Amino acid sequence: MTALPDSRLSSDGEPDYHDRSFADIVERLFREYEDRLSLTAIVEVVRESRQHLRGSPVGALPELTERLAHERLERLAQAATADSLASAPHLTVLS
Repeated sequence: MTALPDSRLSSDGEPDYHDRSFADIVERLFREYEDRLSLTAIVEVVRESRQHLRGSPVGALPELTERLAHERLERLAQAATADSLASAPHLTVLS
């Protein structure tokens, strides 16, 4: 039998179990993107993703949040890589 998530509400009205899943999402995404994005950027993207998904079924919110945040972080990481390549000094080898 599958246990349903804890449905108690935290002080901000969000389900308490989602606060725990928020930290788990940030940790997983940080491990994936730590070499390309700051922890602050990752936390902010996860927070914004969760806000955009308010109104989604509570049980699906953690998975939806992680998927949306992952997509957004991937785009940010690609843009950051492209920017760093464009601004990197170019070496010219003279022979």
